[in-house]
Amino acid sequence: MKVLLNELKNVTLKALKNYGYDSKESKVISDILLYAQLRGNNQGVVKLIGNGIPKRKDGKRPKVVKTSPAIALIDGNKTHAMIVMDLETDMVIDKAKKIGVGVVGNFNTSESTGALGYYVKKIADKGLIGVAFASAPFQTTAAYGSSEALFCTNPMAYGIPTEKDPIILDMSTSAIAYYGLIEAKTAGKKVNEGIGYDEKGNPTTDPAKIMSGAIKAFSGHKGSGLALVVQVLASALVNADYFNSKSNNAGNLVMAINPSFFVSKNQFKKDVTKMVKKIKSSRKLKGVKEIYLPGERGNLQYQKALKSGFVEIEKNLYEGLLNAAGVK
Repeated sequence: MKVLLNELKNVTLKALKNYGYDSKESKVISDILLYAQLRGNNQGVVKLIGNGIPKRKDGKRPKVVKTSPAIALIDGNKTHAMIVMDLETDMVIDKAKKIGVGVVGNFNTSESTGALGYYVKKIADKGLIGVAFASAPFQTTAAYGSSEALFCTNPMAYGIPTEKDPIILDMSTSAIAYYGLIEAKTAGKKVNEGIGYDEKGNPTTDPAKIMSGAIKAFSGHKGSGLALVVQVLASALVNADYFNSKSNNAGNLVMAINPSFFVSKNQFKKDVTKMVKKIKSSRKLKGVKEIYLPGERGNLQYQKALKSGFVEIEKNLYEGLLNAAGVK
């Protein structure tokens, strides 16, 4: 169904305020959720339905516990991860502008970071290279050769500036994001074969059974290897938990690199843009009309929503959002 963009924004803010967030916090989280929603990313308003993301009563202001000119570590103090990550992103931008690189990690955050592409785009929009990793002791994904969920979905993202839109690679290391399963379940749909297992280790296309079992790592052993690396960088490295399923101590790592410390900023953007043009003009396979780079499809969908003023959203999902906002 189609929904007015302004209506979606207002309902999202109402839902967040109902969950206990103040106006400033609601704006930060809403911007991140809608960044995903308008690009067709399953890290959007689906996070607000069902049990949603109520603000933790024991959450406190994030605190920087270690710092240096290039590196910092933040105790999230059980604050929502999107708020901590937004702060973290601003910190790495500031550090990279001053000394060429910024690396900031955090532990002890609450809930999901949302689409990591939001943060690396924020970095790339400043002319910097952004990198982000996220992990949590929420075990959803099996290592290659196993059907036991030990990894989180362990997403990673990269943002690279060009002379036009930045390249944004944002991906889960699991075959499907956990919220992709929730979206499929909400819509009453099955998922593709080869996505995951039920709790007994049998292959299934039922999203609810996979949620009780395990998602596969994407692309076999390669995705499994990447999932392990992300889990190390976004948990063990930053003092967050990994295999303790009763823990809420999730972690993230965000990095920014200033290209101008290697080459001139304009030269870097020019060279990357040349790469982009060369790839997009390369010989196409039969039936392929255009070669898309990471982030391009999402940008096109985002621009379409802005131009039309409408957003396409699954009916059951939107009804769940209306319930969360208390307007139905």
